[in-house]
Amino acid sequence: MRVYVATPEKEVTQWISTKGYFVTDLAGIIFHQPTRWNIQALTNCELYTIQKTDYNNLGQLIPEWHHLEKLFIARCFTFLEDRIFALLSMTAEERYRHLFKQSPELFNQVPLQYLASMMGMMPETLSRLRKRIVF
Repeated sequence: MRVYVATPEKEVTQWISTKGYFVTDLAGIIFHQPTRWNIQALTNCELYTIQKTDYNNLGQLIPEWHHLEKLFIARCFTFLEDRIFALLSMTAEERYRHLFKQSPELFNQVPLQYLASMMGMMPETLSRLRKRIVF
């Protein structure tokens, strides 16, 4: 699943999810704000959705829900901190190597322009890196 926004100049990929991960707009589900992001399936997949009212009722159905929700949001926050750190402190090559190490399957399943956008680089930069670096 690709999470992205279309600006007048280009599409910006925020995240590409692999199997077993959640995809959400936290501001939308937690603060009732209109979503900023689009979600696009890039491969055949099963996608489960939940309505806001059902989400709000999970605490009544699952006694540990509020603790699990807190852990989930903390994990999302930590994950975003790591992404920001990578974008601000790593070179394009380091970001490429890091993503390849984390999720090598993405490089066979996802169009390169989406990966480049997610890593904060132009597709041409990613192409040059792929030619130069052999894993």
